[in-house]
Amino acid sequence: MKRVRACGVAMGLALAGAAAPAPAMVPPIFQRLGELRSILDLRALPTTFDVPIDRIERVGPGIYRVTAGRCHVDVRLVEVHGGPGTGLTPPRLEPLVGRRVCGP
Repeated sequence: MKRVRACGVAMGLALAGAAAPAPAMVPPIFQRLGELRSILDLRALPTTFDVPIDRIERVGPGIYRVTAGRCHVDVRLVEVHGGPGTGLTPPRLEPLVGRRVCGP
């Protein structure tokens, strides 16, 4: 009888812990969409190149390469604290644009 009671108490504690609020993760597809949107919203990016943007590719965690013609810039995304970005809302990201690199 004591064993059944102990099992019931343990199950009750486990369920109580599961009901406590916990921070939610943003689904990866929405996280990536938020990252791309923050890059596309850069006003200075189109004027960095003389030709239209051809490609945006992810080269590392939080690092994207924007290519136009023979040139590219790397954009690093830094998470900004203190704004929207709680729960299932993607965090606010501040894009930092590197210098333009042109090849032959």
